[in-house]
Amino acid sequence: MFTVLLVEDDDLDAEMVNRAFKKSDVPVRLERAVDGKSALSMLHNELSIAKEHPLIVFLDLNMPGVNGHEFLERLRNDDTLRSTTVFVLTTSSHARDVERAYEKNVAGYFTKPQLSHLIGVLKSYSQGAELPKLK
Repeated sequence: MFTVLLVEDDDLDAEMVNRAFKKSDVPVRLERAVDGKSALSMLHNELSIAKEHPLIVFLDLNMPGVNGHEFLERLRNDDTLRSTTVFVLTTSSHARDVERAYEKNVAGYFTKPQLSHLIGVLKSYSQGAELPKLK
């Protein structure tokens, strides 16, 4: 089992992800943060289970406050969190957004509503990938 932190400000999109997980047979614990700032706080304070189980972040780029790009910048500059596995799940298919995300070492970039592709990748991860644990 591993933990997925969904960083998503839109309630409908968050519910879509939640339903996709319920329909899949991927063993995950799903948590949600509504923006980058609260996600960073959760990663530092509340997700102690991530120290025992692998953690994957699903990140929307377009959010108020600390957006997805700012979140990635802070995450990758944090010694404790920099090895966190991040998949971008967003509406933006702009080449510059894709490029900026991969410059911050995301594991994959998916545009909504490609959830079936993302769930498939996640299923593969759950069956054999070795993921880093937080320090």
